[in-house]
Amino acid sequence: MPNYSIRGINVDFPFEAYQSQIIYMDRVIESLQNKCHALLESPTGTGKTLCLLCATLAWRKSLGSFSTRKDRKNCSIPWSDSDDLMSQSGGGGAFPTIIYASRTHSQLRQVIKELKRSSYRPKMVVLGSREQLCVNEEVNSLRGKALTNACQYLCKKRGKRQCNHFNRIPDYLKHNTHIGDEPVDIEDLVNIGKDSGPCPYYITRELHKDVDIIFAPYNYLISNGYRKFLKVNWNNSVLIFDEAHNLESLCADSASFDLPSVLLSACISEAQECVQLAAARRNSLNDVSINPENFAILKGLLLKLQELISKVPIPKRDEGFTKPGPYIYEMLKSLNITHETAPKLIGTVEEAAVFLEEEKQRTATNSGSKLEIIADMLKLIFRENGSNHADVYRVHVQELEQNSTDMMKGKVSRTLSWWCFSPGITMLDIAKKGVGSIILTSGTLSPMDSLAQELKLDFPVRLENPHVISSNQLWAGVVSTGPSGYVLNSSYRNRDVPEYKQELGNAIVNFSRVVPEGLLIFFPSYYLMDSCISFWKNGCHRNSMTVWERICKLKKPVIEPKDSSLFPAAMQDFSEKLQDRSTSGVVFFAVCRGKVSEGLDFADGAGRAVVITGLPYARVTDPRVILKREFLDEQSQLADVKLPRSTLLSGSMWYSQEAARAVNQAIGRVIRHRHDYGAIIFCDDRFEQPSQQSKISLWIRPNVKCYSRYGEVISDLARFFRTERSNFPARLVTDQENNIVSTLIPMESTKDNPTPAFGNSNLKNVGVAQNELSRLEAFPPANRASPLERDGNNVKWKGLTILKHTGKIPRIVKGDVMQGCSSRKAKLVELSDDEETPVERRCEVVDLECDNCEKQTCETEVLASSTCFNTMGLKKKRKVQESQGSASSSVLTAKGNGGGNKKEASASAFLSQVKEKLNTEEYKKFIGYMQALKKKEIKLANVMESIVQLFCGRERDHLLMGFKDFVPVKYRPAYEECIKTRKREG
Repeated sequence: MPNYSIRGINVDFPFEAYQSQIIYMDRVIESLQNKCHALLESPTGTGKTLCLLCATLAWRKSLGSFSTRKDRKNCSIPWSDSDDLMSQSGGGGAFPTIIYASRTHSQLRQVIKELKRSSYRPKMVVLGSREQLCVNEEVNSLRGKALTNACQYLCKKRGKRQCNHFNRIPDYLKHNTHIGDEPVDIEDLVNIGKDSGPCPYYITRELHKDVDIIFAPYNYLISNGYRKFLKVNWNNSVLIFDEAHNLESLCADSASFDLPSVLLSACISEAQECVQLAAARRNSLNDVSINPENFAILKGLLLKLQELISKVPIPKRDEGFTKPGPYIYEMLKSLNITHETAPKLIGTVEEAAVFLEEEKQRTATNSGSKLEIIADMLKLIFRENGSNHADVYRVHVQELEQNSTDMMKGKVSRTLSWWCFSPGITMLDIAKKGVGSIILTSGTLSPMDSLAQELKLDFPVRLENPHVISSNQLWAGVVSTGPSGYVLNSSYRNRDVPEYKQELGNAIVNFSRVVPEGLLIFFPSYYLMDSCISFWKNGCHRNSMTVWERICKLKKPVIEPKDSSLFPAAMQDFSEKLQDRSTSGVVFFAVCRGKVSEGLDFADGAGRAVVITGLPYARVTDPRVILKREFLDEQSQLADVKLPRSTLLSGSMWYSQEAARAVNQAIGRVIRHRHDYGAIIFCDDRFEQPSQQSKISLWIRPNVKCYSRYGEVISDLARFFRTERSNFPARLVTDQENNIVSTLIPMESTKDNPTPAFGNSNLKNVGVAQNELSRLEAFPPANRASPLERDGNNVKWKGLTILKHTGKIPRIVKGDVMQGCSSRKAKLVELSDDEETPVERRCEVVDLECDNCEKQTCETEVLASSTCFNTMGLKKKRKVQESQGSASSSVLTAKGNGGGNKKEASASAFLSQVKEKLNTEEYKKFIGYMQALKKKEIKLANVMESIVQLFCGRERDHLLMGFKDFVPVKYRPAYEECIKTRKREG
């Protein structure tokens, strides 16, 4: 494993690092050593997550060894109540705790996979909600507050109903002190809970007190309520926010609330229900522990609040009612809710919510309590540090459209909002805890000055990294007019013009014709997407086919749903259509700031081009947008006169930058690794403006070309894809490469995915279609793609010489039978378009990168047992006969080895044993090791150590011995030494 000395810190990196990756790790270590904050931008596909982990953990390791296994046998944990579990403070060690936060658990899952690829093994834990971790079948079907309250109720040791999973935690932690020594994900923790019985949720809440690194969603840091649950030593700790491009909006949202009339009415009903239940319990059971009068007072206050909101004067419904932030205290003071009375009221609300939950548990009702929202609202208003924060808020009351029921009853539907316009108050609260470094990283952080102003922190360390691809792998152009010469502009004045929609549709038809495989179309809003698609389906047209029919004829369409619950089905649809080779690919219609534009990988054929149809400005009449712009303009006027006025963030600057960041996020869906390529098409003439181009990501900016004629666009695009498909034959691999491991892991044939016959082609067509949707989520980092070598006009790739693409199908032709290995090369010839690919009786694929190739005939003996180790200069050849039925049997054994069938049977039997003894995650690891070894991405020694580590354990010793049969004889002593070392450590 390569080792790099960066600022005196030795960093182990799994691959040979690019210069941009070394620079990135340098900035990380600079921030950590100087205890300062950093803004680090690096394009998607540059391996920033792995760089971030390796640099941070190398720095942490330089301070001292990672946490040892804590002896929990003598620890006294008060298990009498679930709330007491967190009573002990944690993080008592001398070394800083690292907290790695990302937006979603799916993103954290990818981060933990990257950690597994590194050599670092810190004590770790991943935090999740009860919804992700609860294994109690009695309550895990609930959601939100209903699940929380039900869990807390069952974990309290009273009554007949208790959670057995919770009760098993002390014994499990006593006998499993090693948990967290190896990277574990949410799924691993859930499997522990299902198999062994302890509650995964409370295991993580106990473990996180004594670890080196914590992985958690954003809300554990930016939400004051969640932050209180973290029992870590904040002093000098390191906070990492990954995918931090919209961190400021998330911070603002977490510090704001909206209280619509319908929700307030539901809370009033729940308060009335509590009054009735408490009175009934007092009368029937003589239970005086719960006072119905408290709930009656709560109901009265909520009714007065409802009346107060309904009487707020709103001269113009579109504008609403707006007051400065501190006005919220005046409103509540009229209800006798102040800093002094609020804590008691919050206690009453929480008591009512728990009381309702207990009743719902008794009656098997699964609906959650709405009253908890009132408690959260009051906690937000009456914070521990007084009311100084209210100056960056605005009170707003908006009157909404009335439904028919409200109109009949004479009710007015209104929403009370308290909006935070300075996300920095959240970051300042975190910084005041004594945090050492806060690192924000993403592919789209620019412009950094305005981001730093919003977050109210000083970021002395900053980086805008270039991409690891070369300029010829990217096509970027501004298309200002369509095929008919009509200007493409999706502004508010132009977006509903029929001519614009027709022109955009015709342009997309042509893009669908020249862009291979996956095409992504991003609209500024759902309204514009729905409007255009409806027009294309039904609008007037000269041709016999509508625009929509012409698009569908070229590529199968998928539309991003507005309802997030339908999104997984849309992605599955995309995956299935991408595999269908009867058409030239798929076109995915999506929206900027939607789910498709955030965090999904459309690598290789899944996303060969992205079309941006316009600038996704927020709705200019949105009250929150109006108030945000006004707030920033006021702040810039009041700012220190020493600062240049041009550097201050004004309302209009913020409005424009938000749209630009959304564009850059959508653009980042394509070109996901070092050997990927793709096109970025800006279909709006406003992108011709220098002010707009300056906001495009730095790595794209120099490549953007403005086109005045649409015909030139199509011509250049077609030329680009012809050239890149020839230069980067990422979808052409031989049978030898297509197998995971030639004899150790044969292809599995199923009804839905039959084993391909070798006679069909000597070159396999792989890509997204091969691994379905999982391939969209797990692409190798930039370093793992095989490098290309150029030989004149040809390209050498994985030992093959690939001719320049001419639109004809290439095939491999064997060399002279008696020609020496060192001089023999696999050749490609061109077939005419109508020529069928014949079956090669003896097609040889020779590893031209072997170190010790000597002259031998093509009958050179090759041991099947060594075919999985092609990293140590082993000569590796195979002979394919017409009778072979699948690629899995393509390697023939030496004459003295008993034949290939026997060896394949042995490998298949061993693989079955591995699959039986390892769990799903471990089996995936094993497959990953074999793939990486096959592709020469890791060394043999590292693979042996990893395999030994994987196979150590109860009832797995036979796997250690069985795998030895597949290790070449000359490397078996090293393998045996690995086993001895591992057993000594164990």
